[in-house]
Amino acid sequence: MKKRSQGPSLYFASDKNIFDALNQRKVDSATVTKLFEDRNIIVSPKTPREELARYFARLNHDFEDHQSIAARLGVAARRERITSMEVVGISDADALVLAIQNIKKGREEEGDVIQITREGNNFALTFQYTTIDYGRNEFSQVQTRDGIVELLESGSGYTIRCTQNDYVLSVRDILLASVEKAAAQPLTKTVVSLFDVPDAKLRSQFFDRLMNDLPDYKRLDVIAAYVYKPKPEGDKNLDEAEDNEPDTHVEKVTMKGVGVTRSEVFNQLLKDEQYYITKVVWTSSKVLSAGAIYEIEATFEDPKDCTGFSFILSGVFPVEGGKPTSRKRAPQSSEIDEISRAIDAHSRHVMSVIKLEAKK
Repeated sequence: MKKRSQGPSLYFASDKNIFDALNQRKVDSATVTKLFEDRNIIVSPKTPREELARYFARLNHDFEDHQSIAARLGVAARRERITSMEVVGISDADALVLAIQNIKKGREEEGDVIQITREGNNFALTFQYTTIDYGRNEFSQVQTRDGIVELLESGSGYTIRCTQNDYVLSVRDILLASVEKAAAQPLTKTVVSLFDVPDAKLRSQFFDRLMNDLPDYKRLDVIAAYVYKPKPEGDKNLDEAEDNEPDTHVEKVTMKGVGVTRSEVFNQLLKDEQYYITKVVWTSSKVLSAGAIYEIEATFEDPKDCTGFSFILSGVFPVEGGKPTSRKRAPQSSEIDEISRAIDAHSRHVMSVIKLEAKK
């Protein structure tokens, strides 16, 4: 069996760790009472929390105590943005299946949980894994997270859609490297990127067209926009001088509200032709339906080079009595899949048009 890089537990909790944890708001009175009950100790509801925490911290603690407290203080998993890649050249289904099986075996040896589903030539790899963040308090350092890699057969190859984080992206890259090794020719990989389009105006147009021209959807409003202006490289006026204050440079501007792209402040920034959009949040609804309103977010992870494109359907506003409600609910899997397919195809189309215009 492969040796673990850490664990099975991150640390042994000291009396101070226990005392600090039990005094946090996330740990309710029922949890504290249950910890004492497990030791056949009855506590009064009138006893101050700090006194109970000080007494319990002096007792011996086991793994179950740590897990009970950590469950209350753990970081709740949040849905992450999605990124995609168009891959041409995967023709051997057997090589793909073998690569997926090797990924499963390797991840399970590391202690992760992976489930594989298949529908025809479409595959989905669902992961549950743990990460460690030493910057958090002791009981929140170990975080359980979920991730997914989907391989969807398209006309020219496969669309690989996955959660955008380092762990899942590394799994995707290992999978493709294994498939490419067995293939007769190198794979052709296409991601949405504007690295070779330095023009600020065209970079902003990418998001404008993405929102306004999304097939089968109509844009309702832009509720957030993030614009960016890179610092000129080698500009001595922006560096610290010996006797003078450095010149100002506003690198990022965030605007939130209603009708953000119609505001005078927003349009004045874009007229500068040095600022450009790197992230937007907008609402859309289906053209042929008076149904739910979808809140969508799209962004480039690296604002300077406009690489690492990703998106997420962050929420849905259902319609009740013919009018949209203000209560946002989590999207259903079918809604996520439908929006993802639309943005996947449209973002690549818009990128191609923008690059053609840049060449002209």
